[in-house]
Amino acid sequence: MAYISYWFLSPGLFLAILGKLKGQDRTRPTPDFDWRAATVDVAIPARDEENSIALALASLFRQDFPTRKVTVIDDGSSDRTAEVVRRYGQLSGHPVELVAHQEPAGKTPSIRERCQASDADALLILDADTVLTDANYVSRSIEELFKNAGTASVCGEVTPLTRRCRRMLAQADPVVSAVQAEFGLAAEGRPSRLQALLEYFTVIYRSTLYVYLQRFVYDGQMKLFGSRLSPIGCAVAYRNNRLRECFDFAGPRMGDNLSNSEDIFIGHFFAWKGYRNVQVMGVRCASIEPPVGRLPAQLYLWSSSFLQATHYFRDLPLSPFKKLWNRARGLLGARQKRPPSKDDRRRIQEQYRAPWGETYTKRFGRHIGLLDLASMIEKITYPLILFFLMIFNPKLALFTRPTRERGGDPRA
Repeated sequence: MAYISYWFLSPGLFLAILGKLKGQDRTRPTPDFDWRAATVDVAIPARDEENSIALALASLFRQDFPTRKVTVIDDGSSDRTAEVVRRYGQLSGHPVELVAHQEPAGKTPSIRERCQASDADALLILDADTVLTDANYVSRSIEELFKNAGTASVCGEVTPLTRRCRRMLAQADPVVSAVQAEFGLAAEGRPSRLQALLEYFTVIYRSTLYVYLQRFVYDGQMKLFGSRLSPIGCAVAYRNNRLRECFDFAGPRMGDNLSNSEDIFIGHFFAWKGYRNVQVMGVRCASIEPPVGRLPAQLYLWSSSFLQATHYFRDLPLSPFKKLWNRARGLLGARQKRPPSKDDRRRIQEQYRAPWGETYTKRFGRHIGLLDLASMIEKITYPLILFFLMIFNPKLALFTRPTRERGGDPRA
């Protein structure tokens, strides 16, 4: 008997389908800034990344868009991350600034320090275990970042970085090969059968999940709302002034404690302000995936960060109710402040145009708030429903129904 699972159905999926049917906003942007003239600084937070940091740097210097300054922040590493960075800079001839923390401070303080110290137009955050597989990753990201005035962050697609890919990339780059040989990093032993099997399942699971989410769910939601709720944090380009605006907002309220995942907090802040988090299809980065045993902890990290962000920016998930309330007040004849008319809005044409500022969000809400509410409902109710069914009706917990196979008995 064959089965079809119902667990893929969700409010977020229905919104993605609506976006696919609606299509992208066809407004032709008229930016007032030439993205080719943008200055780009790069920050690479790293902690105990001696095995991968050279690959990340090599992929960055292969890009077809020039970066002004590359800074690696060694966050209290207990291995030779700093030595590998220095040696790579010497052998490659590329200038790499190294900032070393004596004690681990976390990724958020590292990003904040680089953001506040930089006067660049854009700041690219690249994780030390991530490589930019496409040579035009930075150029496409910067082009998209400055194409529309309301865009605050841009990321590409992410794929798993396998052990085999890391080995092939290292062999193809003579500088990386030399660095790895000098530090004894190239002699990475073959994994045990169990470890290889777990890595295989992790890559298969992640690869399938990423294709489904990025090419269908996120793409549909992007077409519907013009934005994601948060960027992919392993390789993301920010408008530096707007990232600084986020840290200025968070500083007196929560310091550097931007939830359990800073990119989710930053993305929600941008959505709260009326800015956009854009994902560019067709340019990819690859990131080392955690072992399958760490997946539950990572899922908890992401889910808890999302719920924390919805708490800090509760005006977003409340947006549908704000719209209903404003409509009800209008029907009852109450005087209310209207959204800005077209004549009052910005003269520069852009896709998914929306007023900026949290005042508008608090008063009228945001369209993307519907996605925030739907995602919050999913993250809270789905585990509870599954747990309840596993206890009282394990068969129904699979949420499946039998399908009639060709030539078979449907009653089987």
